[in-house]
This record gives sequence, C-alpha cells and structure tokens, in this order.
Amino acid sequence: AALPETPPTIGRGLGPAQAPGTAPPGNLARSPTPPRLAGTAQAANRRKELVGQDIRIAHQVYVGVPKEFSALVRKISIDKLEDEGKKINKQASPLAIVHEHDGPGIHNRVIKELLKPGEDYESSVGDDSFILDAREVADLCDQTFDHIQKEPMMLRLRAPIKVYGDIHGQFPDLMRLFKAFKAPHDLNEDGDIDTLDYLFLGDYVDRGAYSLETMCLLFALKCRYPAQIHLIRGNHEDRTINQIYGFRDECRRRLGEDPDHHASCWSKFNKCFEWMSVGAIIEHRILCIHGGIGGAIHTLDDIGSMQRPLVVAQVPSTDQEQKVTDLLWSDPTDNDSIEGVTVNETRDPDGSGRIVKFGPDRVHEFLKSNDLSMIIRAHECVMDGFERFAGGKLITLFSATDYCGHHKNAGALLFIRRDLTVVPKIIYPTERSHAVWDSAITQARPPTPPRPLPRARREDFPS
Repeated sequence: AALPETPPTIGRGLGPAQAPGTAPPGNLARSPTPPRLAGTAQAANRRKELVGQDIRIAHQVYVGVPKEFSALVRKISIDKLEDEGKKINKQASPLAIVHEHDGPGIHNRVIKELLKPGEDYESSVGDDSFILDAREVADLCDQTFDHIQKEPMMLRLRAPIKVYGDIHGQFPDLMRLFKAFKAPHDLNEDGDIDTLDYLFLGDYVDRGAYSLETMCLLFALKCRYPAQIHLIRGNHEDRTINQIYGFRDECRRRLGEDPDHHASCWSKFNKCFEWMSVGAIIEHRILCIHGGIGGAIHTLDDIGSMQRPLVVAQVPSTDQEQKVTDLLWSDPTDNDSIEGVTVNETRDPDGSGRIVKFGPDRVHEFLKSNDLSMIIRAHECVMDGFERFAGGKLITLFSATDYCGHHKNAGALLFIRRDLTVVPKIIYPTERSHAVWDSAITQARPPTPPRPLPRARREDFPS
C-alpha cells in the first residue's frame, strides 16, 4: 500500500531538522530560512499577484557557445531558430537553502567528484570504471528513496526555477549546460541553488553512455538539497523499458553486479523510480510532466491521485492504466492544425490505440478547465532543444544534444523567472572524442525521430 501523501513540496522549504527562522548547519548560513508558502499570507499574496497574468516566452534565446575551455553566452532572436517555430500559429531575493546531511557522506563525495562542469568528462573515463562501488550506489539509492517517498505525486513549486528535459545518459551535455548557465550548488560563484530551484522532467537513463553518472549525480543533489532539487518520472524510469535500452546492462557491466538480484543497484534505482513524483505545478500556473495528457487525462487530480509504487502496465487494460500511459508516453500532434486525439504511429506501430497524440484543442481545454496557463513537457527530441505548440501554450523540452548520434539537435533548458517569463537557454552539439551513445542499442532499437523533420540548418546565427 502507498504511504500517506505529505503536503505539496514548495521548494526552498524547511528541512526536517531545521526550525523556522534558524540558519542552515555549519558555515552555510545565508539568511533566515523562509517559511513554506503553502497556506500562508505570503502564498495568498503571491497567488493574487499572478492572477490573470499571462505566461510570456522571451523574445530572445540564450545560446551557450563553447570557446577553448571556457563558455560564452550570447542572445539571439527566438524567431531566428529555423526549426522551433515552424509548426506554431504565430528577479527574486536570495533565499536560504536547506542542506541535508552536510559533511561527509556518499552524496557529498559524488557531488565533489562528478559536478565539474568545466572539465572534459568524456576523456577522463575511457573504460567501464565508476567512482562508486555497488554498495555505495545502493546506499545512495536508499538515501534518495527516503526523500522521494515523502513527496506527493504532484509537486507544488515556485519560480524562479530551471526546468530540464530528457538527458538520456548524456552526462557531458548536462555538464555543458551547467557550465554555460550555472549549476545547482552553492560551492562558489558558478552555482545558483541559493536563488532558485531545479526541476528535471525524466528520462535520465538509457541510450547514452553515462546513465550511472547522470543518475547518481541527480540523486546526490537531491540528498544534499532536498527542497531545491525536484525529479519527476519519465517513461524510461521503468524497469521494463530500461532493462532493454541500456541502463540494466550498464549497471551489470560497470558495477559488476547481477541486476536480477532483488538487492541489486538496478533494482534499487527502479524502486526509487516507482515512487517518484509524476508531475509538478509551478506557481499554480504551469503544469510540468514528462509525456502528455493524451485522451484520458482531464484533471490535475487524474495525475496527483496516482498510487505508488506506480508500476507501468505495458498493455493498459483499465482507465487508470491508460492515464499512466498517456502521462508518460503521449505526444502532441504534428502541428497546430491537427486536432483531437489521434493514433501515434511512431510509438504505436501496431495501431492498438493505447499510445496517442493529442491536438491543440485538448491543450486549450485542459488548461481552461484546470485554471492553468501552460504545459511544459519533455519526451520528444526537438531540433532546437525546445518547441512551442498550441499557440505557445505547450512547450516540448529536450536537453541532450545530437540524439543517438544521428539528429544534430540542440539541447535546452527553460529558465522561468519570478514574473513567469519563460527564457530558453540552448547549447549545440560539439565534436565528440568518445562514443557517448550506445551504438548497439541504437542499431537494435532506432530512436524516435525528432519532432520537427530534419532540414537544412544554418551553421551559425548572426549576433
């Protein structure tokens, strides 16, 4: 039976051992820890500020430009992105952060050894070694489980916040994004966790060569900053899927374990996945999920009431199982002119009707009936790293570049400012010194094609 749900996570809240108004432990004191927003006069005032306020997408996109061993950032017009717009009809004060178990610990060691955005991680590995042994990885999973089992299925978060899409084991791309646009830590001036939250939309593992690095770093960050780091589940956070798309074999190969043992690291990772939240709402206005709303999801309660541990049915046979499939697997239709709920031929080649596409009319109806303004989802590769749909009311976000070594797509994150302006920040593919995608998996199971069909792209954008 699922554990009782706790009140919604707001982010930058109080840790379990910290009283209101006290400073974090050790030398990490910043300013008095603010109370949670839920149920306070501050929360009510904040909601009043945002009533009737439209969600805006910034007119400019920030582009991370690698140069030698540093990273530059420049701005370009959003209209100069060739692929992103072709299917659509045309700051806060610093807050105290919450540290969990500051000091020696597996999670702090992982952060120290892996969170190095300025270094070339690809060339430093070269073999199947990993920084932790199987026992240490298992301990990290157990620590993370203690945090995520207490969180509700639908997180309640606030801006400012950074949102990331699919990573798929592309740890070097995650480091590049952290290098170009700051990272989730408070160790030096390159971190920004003390002023905003981070939300990751799932599909952390599979296909890429560094699923263990990606997953362990995100789990370590969750343990260190439990109220600032938020993880929701994707369709690859499912043992039936990640046993055939690479993650199971990576655990076997790099940790020297039997994945089928009930206490294996692979089993513990999947136990965490089955208890992960499946959605988040930012400032009562923006719904963040992995896949989509399909044809079966009509209310926020359809998502928030899903029971844990959540095991995904491979062939949904009940209304509830279909809702889970829609949430994790459905996609928007190919463009704004295709309405309704249609067959998803790419993901459902047999035409069973269980995996679907949903049109812009579904998006508008869902937003109106649930008093929301926007949906941000991941799940599909898009050429510019992000893509608008339904007149800009839905954004697809993908953070890994050059998906499976075939598509030359950009990767992106979305920075949501306190005034709810959505600012895309993107990086482009770079030359790789090592194989970063599992070629055997790619050959055996070709990736889903990018959302916009590939076409000629300019090599560069004018400043």
